[in-house]
Amino acid sequence: MDPSPVGPPRKLAQLIVLAARRCRVVATERDRALDDEWNRLGVLVAEAACWRDPDSVAAVEACVARLKELVLEDWTSD
Repeated sequence: MDPSPVGPPRKLAQLIVLAARRCRVVATERDRALDDEWNRLGVLVAEAACWRDPDSVAAVEACVARLKELVLEDWTSD
């Protein structure tokens, strides 16, 4: 018997580069966290405008500080 394969030649398997996909997932998660924090800032500002108390203003300040960290991290990554 002839040991050669029967039928047309098959295509070679393709290599999937997981590192590129992982980078996209990390970027997507980072974008989601940043978007969530921006949304939170809007809510906190609306609450601070309504209540006009020191705790509300402090919450806005803390959120802005966190946003500053996230934005700087986003701009310095890659």
